Amino acid sequence: MNTITVAVPAYSRPDELKQLIDSVLNADVLPDELLICEDKSPRRVEIRTMIETMRPRFAASICALNYIENEDNLGYDGNIRKIIASSTSDYVLILGDDDVLFQEAIPKIRTFVQHHPQVNFISRTFSRFSEQPQNIINTTWIRTVDSVIKPNNSDPNIVFRLCGFVGGLVINRQWASGLATEKYDGYLYYQFYLACIAYLNDGIGYIASAIVGGRAGNPPLFGAADSEKDTHIPGSYRPKGRAKMWQGLLVIAADIDKVNGSNIYPYIRNELASRQAYHIFEMMPTQGRIATLDLFHELRKLKLTHKAMPWLLTSYILIFGSYARIGFALGRRLQFAIEQHAGFKL
Repeated sequence: MNTITVAVPAYSRPDELKQLIDSVLNADVLPDELLICEDKSPRRVEIRTMIETMRPRFAASICALNYIENEDNLGYDGNIRKIIASSTSDYVLILGDDDVLFQEAIPKIRTFVQHHPQVNFISRTFSRFSEQPQNIINTTWIRTVDSVIKPNNSDPNIVFRLCGFVGGLVINRQWASGLATEKYDGYLYYQFYLACIAYLNDGIGYIASAIVGGRAGNPPLFGAADSEKDTHIPGSYRPKGRAKMWQGLLVIAADIDKVNGSNIYPYIRNELASRQAYHIFEMMPTQGRIATLDLFHELRKLKLTHKAMPWLLTSYILIFGSYARIGFALGRRLQFAIEQHAGFKL
């Protein structure tokens, strides 16, 4: 039987991390290892203390609790890479430190791996919750049945949709360790690099059931590592920071195409300038009109304004200001209602 590590790159969220650990201990079947890699955050002592108080609960379980403290802040990409390499299992299930594991996650992963042993990268359906895991806001899905997604059945733009949110991604440890690189540190999308390679080879697996929950409303904490601090400010998504992340996606896609003779780049470029543009502009009404214009100009530098979506959404926010958030919220409610009741993905 394949072993599974729940791997958590941790940074300054001891309370949310405790809730995550509780969710692992309350699972129907525990993983073989819970590995937490603390990335030299200001709240390291609090995290360490909390984890030590949890150790007795693991003593009688089959799940080993392992805790690592980085000597230097590695940043998002570096810590993801380290936690994969440091795990002791065949497969690594990555959770953000404010995510939770759903009760049936481990058996569903093991069943999928048993049926698709050739797959090295697995995506999943996931839910968003508010404050407590039982307060589900919505569930994001791409397929309604377990499947393997590859070039002969899906266009490359789906790769980003499968891996943009890192919580719940399952990765073959040995495979990923053989592909490890620092080249894309600071772009905050290391999982996209791995996902592209998986897609072109044996495909990306997809578990149709929600196996993890992602917390809504928590601001990102990127910006402490040397590879991030010139662009990102912890606690916010700046236009410059978002543009750097999307630049990374384009760089990775172009590199993958160059090596493999594939055609991922144009699909990802169109995906960012259309569907994904909605995701980032819906965050902008609270940041204001000037920040919205800054974002538009950053995207224009990346040649990501060739579709109508950035133009339309920028104009909408410039006209309605902070009230534009109402329209975005109504649009989301309509989307999720249609997807839930009609059973197809918008």
